[in-house]
Amino acid sequence: MKFNHISRGVLIGAGLALTGLSPALSQEREESQGMVLLRGLPTLDTKHSIAIVELDPESDQFGEILSEVEQPDIEHPLHHLYYSPNGRLYATGLDPSCSLAEVGLARDAGGAPVISGFTCLDTQGQMVGEDIMWANSNGQEYMFVTFMGGTGGDDGGSVGVFDPQTNEVVKVIEARKSQVSEGAPFIMYPHGISAFEDRMVVTSTVHPDLATGVGNMLTIIDLNDLEPIENILVEKEKPLNFPSSPVEVLFARPGMHPDIEPAILANTMFGFETWKVPYDASSKTFGEAEVIYSGVANETAVPLEFYGTEDELFISHALPGVVKRYELAALPELVSSGPDIVADPGAHHMIFYTSASGRDLIAVQNNLLNLGNGADDDPTDVDFIADLASHTISVHDLETGERLATIDFKERYNKGVDNLEGLFGSGFVHHH
Repeated sequence: MKFNHISRGVLIGAGLALTGLSPALSQEREESQGMVLLRGLPTLDTKHSIAIVELDPESDQFGEILSEVEQPDIEHPLHHLYYSPNGRLYATGLDPSCSLAEVGLARDAGGAPVISGFTCLDTQGQMVGEDIMWANSNGQEYMFVTFMGGTGGDDGGSVGVFDPQTNEVVKVIEARKSQVSEGAPFIMYPHGISAFEDRMVVTSTVHPDLATGVGNMLTIIDLNDLEPIENILVEKEKPLNFPSSPVEVLFARPGMHPDIEPAILANTMFGFETWKVPYDASSKTFGEAEVIYSGVANETAVPLEFYGTEDELFISHALPGVVKRYELAALPELVSSGPDIVADPGAHHMIFYTSASGRDLIAVQNNLLNLGNGADDDPTDVDFIADLASHTISVHDLETGERLATIDFKERYNKGVDNLEGLFGSGFVHHH
């Protein structure tokens, strides 16, 4: 984030096709290397970059940057990393000049993976790219990208439909609340995205300036005609006196596990809740939305990501900085499957991998937006969000949750860490 239509086998297969290595050798050399997006911090005079970092606590190189490419001419950093089904690597971006990019991976003379650069793509004016997924519409696969800023304006937001081979825009799905008729479905500040069969869901999160507006809706898009057809309200408690701001969303479905009953799960960033919206696939109708986890009741806040392994679902909560885990087969109900993983404030993205000795690990990237700290006179400081900037990746034993090691990127590299993904897509099983 994460769940989409891509399985671990597909992604590892794509990675091996790129590397040309045997499965055993590939895992031994690269299983524990992570792709990270790093944010330069203004008061520390550092630049945004894309890097490969060693994340095995058993390695002498733990925490070292193995390859790095800076993006010195872009004011705002790249934001999220995603691998396509055929192994191409993409990054969404916060800067209007580079809201979507393809990242190049290559090998040096010794065969080690290196970042060869990135290419900003034409989005036809869509800005502030967030999440990506690949899904079919009328038998044709497309790359779908949410743009929280859309083509601009106070109620902007769009979903870009791209040709996955050429990266060209096929369609801009846009429906401004100010321009549609009263009661008609709209798209506003979309961030999270997920799909099942011919129904796609995107969230209405917050205006990119973090001040103009906040959403509280899910928007359902018909994948047959690529048009919005329904809005679903997900708002109850308002602990911050803001609209709920649904951020990430997961369309739980039998393809993830045969025992799953189809339903949308959505995390509300400012409502501190996880919601369930049941789905009847035969009639293509959604049931009543309900809260299935209350952060107010459980003393957690700012739930963010959905990730999973073959048998567990993981949800990150930025405050106090924990990852909770649930039985995948029990979805859409949240049935605990083990102890919380206690990370740092801002607990956000994560990857799953093994150490050199074969120990199952989870690494958690602990930052919401990696904004600065007002105490450092950092001009990127925003109250509340800056409190969620630990600038760390913590590594834990997957079974017990025990913290094994931590990399503090601000202390070591004078940078924040915006995103974490596995090298060649090997770091997760399901992805939002």
